[in-house]
Amino acid sequence: MCGSGLRPREDETALAAQAERILRGNDVGDYTKPSPRLYPHQWNWDSAFIAIGWAHLDWERATREVTSLLRGQWVEGMIPHIRYNRAWLSGYFPGPEWWPGGHVRRRDELTSGISQPPVLASAVLRVGLAQPDAAKRLGWWGEVYAALLASLTYFSQHRVLGGSPLITVVHPWESGFDNSPRWDFALAAGARPSQRYRRIDSTIVDASLRPSDRDYDLYLYLAELLASQDYDLQRYIRRTPFAVYDTWFNAVWYRSAFDLNRVATALGQEAPFSAAELAGFAAAFRTTLWDEHHRAYLDFDLVGRRTIPVETCTSLMPIYAGLTSADEARALIARYRTRSAGCRLLPGCLPDQPGYEPRRYCRGPVWIHVNWTVIQGLRRLGCAAEARELVAETIDLVRETGFVECYDAETGAAAGARDFSWSAALVLDLLQPQQGASPDAEGPLEEGRGRW
Repeated sequence: MCGSGLRPREDETALAAQAERILRGNDVGDYTKPSPRLYPHQWNWDSAFIAIGWAHLDWERATREVTSLLRGQWVEGMIPHIRYNRAWLSGYFPGPEWWPGGHVRRRDELTSGISQPPVLASAVLRVGLAQPDAAKRLGWWGEVYAALLASLTYFSQHRVLGGSPLITVVHPWESGFDNSPRWDFALAAGARPSQRYRRIDSTIVDASLRPSDRDYDLYLYLAELLASQDYDLQRYIRRTPFAVYDTWFNAVWYRSAFDLNRVATALGQEAPFSAAELAGFAAAFRTTLWDEHHRAYLDFDLVGRRTIPVETCTSLMPIYAGLTSADEARALIARYRTRSAGCRLLPGCLPDQPGYEPRRYCRGPVWIHVNWTVIQGLRRLGCAAEARELVAETIDLVRETGFVECYDAETGAAAGARDFSWSAALVLDLLQPQQGASPDAEGPLEEGRGRW
């Protein structure tokens, strides 16, 4: 089973030690770089996932990862997708100059003008549960609660259209899956920014693994458009070629709202998201994003008013959110496995879909954070066998190739940046022994587990 020649427990201990070395190597004090060179700043959902890993090594360091991210929060509550580090501005593109007029609360902060899938509240729940001292746990939750609530209500107040509670994603970067084949429809407009630019990412990582220049033309055009409309959705929607209901983003918001309710209850406060609000969101999610013909959850193009008929790993995210039953989750994962025959699991895009590329960034490779989120949902739904199988496959892939950004969907070879922090953090979490229910399972809040 373990090609290293070590007994399973020894092998896992060695893997955990490698993961810890990567996190410590990418630690710059108040945040953790996603990778040594390609991503030097602080990224929103990277830090959320990374904090989960730190909680198994150094709980105080995990909390610092979160509080540093919150320093970039906007006055409306949005947590931007990048919080820039001034020391690294000259070696990174695009910098904060592409996001003028940002609404940061702290005037000394430099940020982007969009967000990312809002996993932070769920991460804060998990990090808190890793702390066995109830006073410390509740004290920290109390410190960050208001900011987390503002970050979620930002979307329900500022990113909704036409009476639907679903959240509008305004940029491919905001989806977290930048050049996914799901977004190819938006390239047809041929949008280009007014400013000339020179990329740096493709000089650090093989250009064949990165988004194309055509993709970047769209990304930077949209950045300019958002800034010109003062980041206001109602103004932006009149001019943009890109505005979507993203299945992943909306599923993550629902999960985080549910998890923040649990934090509020632990703090003795009223749950901020009512049962009726969450039920209404779940109903809209199902009605709008379930496609009976494909038997899958699919994204929706708000500009063209049509379903986007491309199936990717995001079709599985309702499993993570708890927006499916156990039976439907088993059917979704079984179908995805069958259609991924010959691939390592889980490929980011099904290989029978248009635009699939097994090695290029968000067009097909396997990502550890995708597997991790599906595993959490399977565990919560009681699909223990399916979860264990995916854990084993994920650990085997990392054991063979290392902690990289993503993995060739067909060979398992490294694709993207090396020594990737969230891969290390989430594998560290997967290596924890399971003691009953998942640590963020519904039900009474449980005590922390301590270090692995």
